Amino acid sequence: MEIVSVGEQGLFRATYAVIQAASRREFPSAIPADEAWKLVESPPAEYRFSCLAAVEDAEVVGGAWLTWSLAENRQLLVAELGVEAGHRRQGTGSALLDAAKAAGLADGRNALLCEIFSPYGEGPGAGPAFAEARGFTQQYAALHQVLDFPVAGLAEMAAEVAQHHRDYSLATWPNGCPDEYVEQYCGLLSLIDDEVPLDDLEIEAKRWTPERLRSVEARRRTAGHLTSTTVAIAPDGTLAGYTELTGKPQQPDRLDQHDTLVRPEHRGQRLGLALKIANLQALQARIAGPATIHTTNAIANTPMIAVNTQLGFRPVEHQQVWVATLD
Repeated sequence: MEIVSVGEQGLFRATYAVIQAASRREFPSAIPADEAWKLVESPPAEYRFSCLAAVEDAEVVGGAWLTWSLAENRQLLVAELGVEAGHRRQGTGSALLDAAKAAGLADGRNALLCEIFSPYGEGPGAGPAFAEARGFTQQYAALHQVLDFPVAGLAEMAAEVAQHHRDYSLATWPNGCPDEYVEQYCGLLSLIDDEVPLDDLEIEAKRWTPERLRSVEARRRTAGHLTSTTVAIAPDGTLAGYTELTGKPQQPDRLDQHDTLVRPEHRGQRLGLALKIANLQALQARIAGPATIHTTNAIANTPMIAVNTQLGFRPVEHQQVWVATLD
């Protein structure tokens, strides 16, 4: 068996297919292969992406998808590994892991991050034992929840929570932040990594600038992504919170609920729930569905999980983040 760096599209597709198939998840979160290859060829300024293939007798039997941050967290390499069922417990996963570690060290990285997923209510399987035996420690645990779209009863829920924040207004934009809010919105985006629970995971918070925001928005438009963002506006005109949801044309039956944040000084007024309701209402006025909305929150973030549950989200999967020091 040989571990090779993937630089050709045909080999990439074969390797990426193995990684995706190996996850065996009910709701896999990997981006479509076409989009992944575009990221390899033409990545955004803040990241680099690469792929390793485990090849035996001219057949791809395993792979690793590597994400390299070039802005924040330059010390970290993120790896997603996958091995075909018939080649497990034969050293393929360990060989891929060793190759990823070597690549990280050669690039000056000092930590490797991997994720382990397991169905909700079930044990994590063999993943943690494999990780522990290779020097990883668990540093973060999260819950993956899903919601059927369109969502019923939103108008009634909106009316019920509105009485708690009558002095605030809500505004939604579909594809790009209005110029008048750009600076404030970047401030909210920069706050999220400092505010959400991360357990023992130590990462450097993303810092957003108007240029970075406009670059991300432009890439989404070029790729045909659907975006819906709703913000809460305080009585003094400042942005008190936001929520964002996206979709991809290659996966019309999947929507992703991303970050929801309310500034600490504006909490306790059910703005988090109001933001999500308003964003869903705006989205349902644009697209019919059906689709499944996905969201993931730290197990420790009980307030947001409770908001999701009230909206009708149901738990489907556990997520664990494991980190190993590279030396």
